[in-house]
Amino acid sequence: MTVSGIEVAVERKAIKHTHLSVFPPDARVHVSAPLDLSEADLRSFLVSKTPWLRKQIAAVLAQPRQARREYVSGENVYLLGKRYRLVVKKDEAAASVRIEGKNVVLAGRGLEARTAREDRIVEWYRDELKRALTRLVARCAASAGEENEISFEVRRMRNLWGSCNARKRRIWFNLALARVPIRCIEYVVTHEIVHLSVPNHSVLFERKMDRRLPRWREARKELNDFIALPLGEE
Repeated sequence: MTVSGIEVAVERKAIKHTHLSVFPPDARVHVSAPLDLSEADLRSFLVSKTPWLRKQIAAVLAQPRQARREYVSGENVYLLGKRYRLVVKKDEAAASVRIEGKNVVLAGRGLEARTAREDRIVEWYRDELKRALTRLVARCAASAGEENEISFEVRRMRNLWGSCNARKRRIWFNLALARVPIRCIEYVVTHEIVHLSVPNHSVLFERKMDRRLPRWREARKELNDFIALPLGEE
């Protein structure tokens, strides 16, 4: 939907209130709207928010951004909120990624092409994030009293940090979370687990979040402010 020259991605959900967001680094605008909200009413809501949207878009676009990643030695690599220096080494072994002090070392054969280097780093990110999520999902589920098994997957997502299917008890997490601090990942995990019992962002949802993660609003802001280029799109 285009409103006042602004392209807005619309997502219909079983919620009571409309939620509008502007995501870094390219100022994508996303709105989550109730299923029963008419298109005319949604458009009126967005028109009323145009001044706010323009201000937020300008602020996001003014943030410092890195150039397109080439995955070569000297670039910065973020893992769980920590910054490392990428070192690329060519040898005859199968390509692998490891941390050596303050460096992330990508070594092996077949790394001449940028896409090959990116693919191996993305695979490493996926493995590291799954390892962190396995611990966090189990811990947060136990804290929330969610005794039934919860499954999760990691995938690339454009506008969301996470989403869930309450009926199937399955959660999807954004691959880009591999770059952010653990406390931010914990916020997303807690958010989605609470959604298993509360499908909207009502007062009840906020109360449950307050009990499970008292500083969740701070973690949410830190997450949305974190500067990291997207890993690519599906």
